[in-house]
Amino acid sequence: MLLWEGGLIKVELCRPGHKNCHNGPINQLVLDEGEVLTVGADGYIRVWDFETIDTADVVDDSGLIEMEHMNELLVGKNVNLSYMIKIHERGEPYWYAQDFNGAIWKLDLSFSNVTHDPECLFTFHSGKIEAMCTSPVTYIMATTALDRSLRIYDFVGNVQLAEMKFKQGGTAMTWAPTVVNPKGGIIAVGFQDGVVRLIELYNPKGLPVVSGREYTADATLRLKQAFKPHTTVVTSLAYERNGEILATGSRDKTVFFFTVEDKYDPIGFISVPGPVQALQWSPLSHPKSTLLILCENGIVVQIPAPNPGDYDAASTYKIRDLPTEYFRFWSIKSRILREKEIERREKVKEEKEKAKQKWIKEKLEEGKTLEEIVFPEEESAEEEPLPEIFVPETPSPILCGFYSEPGKFWLSLRGLDTEKAADDIEDPTAFSIENAKQKKEYDYIMRAAEQKKFIKRQELFTLRHVFQDLVQINQDLPGHMQLDRSVCKILFFSKKLEINA
Repeated sequence: MLLWEGGLIKVELCRPGHKNCHNGPINQLVLDEGEVLTVGADGYIRVWDFETIDTADVVDDSGLIEMEHMNELLVGKNVNLSYMIKIHERGEPYWYAQDFNGAIWKLDLSFSNVTHDPECLFTFHSGKIEAMCTSPVTYIMATTALDRSLRIYDFVGNVQLAEMKFKQGGTAMTWAPTVVNPKGGIIAVGFQDGVVRLIELYNPKGLPVVSGREYTADATLRLKQAFKPHTTVVTSLAYERNGEILATGSRDKTVFFFTVEDKYDPIGFISVPGPVQALQWSPLSHPKSTLLILCENGIVVQIPAPNPGDYDAASTYKIRDLPTEYFRFWSIKSRILREKEIERREKVKEEKEKAKQKWIKEKLEEGKTLEEIVFPEEESAEEEPLPEIFVPETPSPILCGFYSEPGKFWLSLRGLDTEKAADDIEDPTAFSIENAKQKKEYDYIMRAAEQKKFIKRQELFTLRHVFQDLVQINQDLPGHMQLDRSVCKILFFSKKLEINA
């Protein structure tokens, strides 16, 4: 509902579903040629007459008025408009609107008999891309994100070929190799809720999907199979090198295995010591088919490919007797630094010894004997202690890894022995460099003054006690021997001079 209050335009929402209201937040308010446009998250654009607002009379103490909108445009049911801007094209005004759900719209707000329908110019993910993979047979790639969409792009033709929406965001994906699907039309996608979906990319005309061809616009996505092997986010999917097994990993610390046929059937799962970061099968160059399981907590697990016929899933899918190797990694950075320091010190000693022998040789060549040579005194400087061996309690997280030659693999770690981060300046009232310098100098002067005051106070305290002692000594004497108070003062000042000396 559009309201007028205190001379200001105010947009206030009434109950959802009211015919004059946006069913959700209003993200933008635009004043254009005597009209007020409200841009809503519900996909509606509504137009209000500004003159009606400007000349309206308030009839009650609320200071609010109710009015009807002039026109409205529904851009789309699943559209969340965030911002609009007006552009003139060949003398005709058009509006371009940004959609929070990942699109740019071209809108005609003339509201005439020849008004053009909303045109979606571009679509894209409305957030960061969580996973991406490329086709094994052509120049096509697939992407997924937490905006709950899967998109297929022809990156040579620079066009989007197809899109599919889901109830949950995508988190992992892999394109099935040609040994599984020779046409390259199967994509395995993992989601936030632990579900894995097999998506088929096909062309309804029966033509192969080849990048750069005119008929790629007919490419379509359809669901081939869905199953839920995990209880939380799927983080990795990997096909075995012969295409016989699909492994899925998750943050629930499990890896599930499936037979790869026309329908994927579960084999079983194993538990691992940390959330799964990545899965990597050994290549064909290796003698055995093994799976490398990379956990986020720095632990790597290696297992052989499970044989589907060896496990009875009558009561549980948990695989209990699969041979498993565990690899734990500790930082050796501090040890390397210590070894380098030892090597540096040894080189320094060798250089000193070489210089000494050279100096002796020169003296001998001058005709002196060893007994006549007076060796210069060497400085006995204390050696600094060697750097300590430090091993972080928590290993660095693993980012990715891969097999190299048989029996070896490489890992990429995040933040390995990262140095302590520099202190940031977050307080906006913090001193500038010059102000800090001046404050430091001022603090130094104040400390020096306070120190002088303290010393003077201590001197006065001492003198006061000395004077009191003289007075007490004088009072303890017989009456005929007591001195006048003025004499005590003279003795006090002489004592003061003695103390100062």
